[in-house]
Amino acid sequence: MVSELFLTFVRRLIFAFLLIGMVASLQAHGQISGTVGIYTRQTSVFTAQATTASSAFFPDFGFACNALSYQTTAFTGTITLEWVPPGSSTAIVLKRASYFTSADTGNHVLQLGEYFPNLRSTVTPSGGSLNAQYTAISTGCPIASSGLGSNGDASPIVCDHNNVVAVSPGTVGEISGPINIGDTFVICGFMISFASAPSTGTVALGASSSSACSTYSIPWEMYTSAGTPVVVPILIQQTLIPSADYACFANNSGVSVFVSYSYASVHGL
Repeated sequence: MVSELFLTFVRRLIFAFLLIGMVASLQAHGQISGTVGIYTRQTSVFTAQATTASSAFFPDFGFACNALSYQTTAFTGTITLEWVPPGSSTAIVLKRASYFTSADTGNHVLQLGEYFPNLRSTVTPSGGSLNAQYTAISTGCPIASSGLGSNGDASPIVCDHNNVVAVSPGTVGEISGPINIGDTFVICGFMISFASAPSTGTVALGASSSSACSTYSIPWEMYTSAGTPVVVPILIQQTLIPSADYACFANNSGVSVFVSYSYASVHGL
């Protein structure tokens, strides 16, 4: 009788350990499934869209990493990633890219982390058109990109080139331009060094459509006088638009200057 009770106890103990092991295995499998992409999806959102429109809701399979890829053609306006909460008809804008300073032609991405059911996009063109596609994966991704700017998501620019240009008084000198066709030229910062005390005048950074710098717009300008320091650091990043991506420097200070700058030639900005 005692031996039978003991065997029953041992069998129940073994069963309990097996049950604990099965539960732990299921929990581990569920945790792994939650961090590894086990489902992906891609769908077209807009094709040559030139008028204001909202897309249908994107496919919903519990995606935690969402991306809206879009290609602009002479586009001005806005495009959004927006969420309509269940039971509501009001769209909440989660990500927006705006293009108004100049018409944009390029490839861009709006990325969104976390799970949002009833996700869609709205485009509001005031010129040009765009195509857009939605892609998603069930794994996680950052809730926000590493950088956010006026035109939407943007990674911080790493300026990995440096240069020095001498510009004589009363002249306009080309600083530099994009390394590869289609790149955007970005100056992270520059320093002006005057040969001596300047006279009353100006110095300006120009953006031109050609390296000749015969015509240019002025995104940055500074007055000079006899009291202007001979070394002036400028820590403002300058991003030239694709249609005027040659940087020029106009020297009307009355003396020669050195312009030292750091820059990058970036694709897809």
